[in-house]
Amino acid sequence: MKRAVLISLFSLGAAFSFAGSASQFSKHLTAAALADNTVAAIEWLDLETAADRNKEDKKLFFIDVYTDWCGWCKKMDQSTFQDSGVVAYMSEHFYAVKMNAESKDPIAYKEVLYEYKMFNGKGYNELAVNLLGGKMSFPSFVVLSKKEAKLGTIVGFQKPSELLQILNGYVEK
Repeated sequence: MKRAVLISLFSLGAAFSFAGSASQFSKHLTAAALADNTVAAIEWLDLETAADRNKEDKKLFFIDVYTDWCGWCKKMDQSTFQDSGVVAYMSEHFYAVKMNAESKDPIAYKEVLYEYKMFNGKGYNELAVNLLGGKMSFPSFVVLSKKEAKLGTIVGFQKPSELLQILNGYVEK
């Protein structure tokens, strides 16, 4: 039922989007998520856990590449990622991954160990540098396909309606 409601709302949202009213789309999606109180928060995973889950249940990946000092990253956590419409949409279509770009802990992914190294005078994890193509701007979000190939990067703070519209573009591909 939840899936049918979301599909209907996304169809409705597409019509609103084409009419130039993305905020209406977000309001309808948020109302549906509030009515179906089953998803309270985004389940943030590490990359290994997301990759393991993807073996059984294929979904897109949404990787939030952040730093501890990034004010806009914190604002995303406090606002956009708390929006019930965003929570519901992410839970349905994505494995959500949090990755601290400055983490000194090595990350094993696809049989490669990515370590903390200096890049342009600052220390970053090699995987973050790789995913962002060396463009170290925060917040940044990387979308991977169900086969874990990079589809694109979203840069900067996103309001819920903006993020939903962008993510819907990836889901509809």
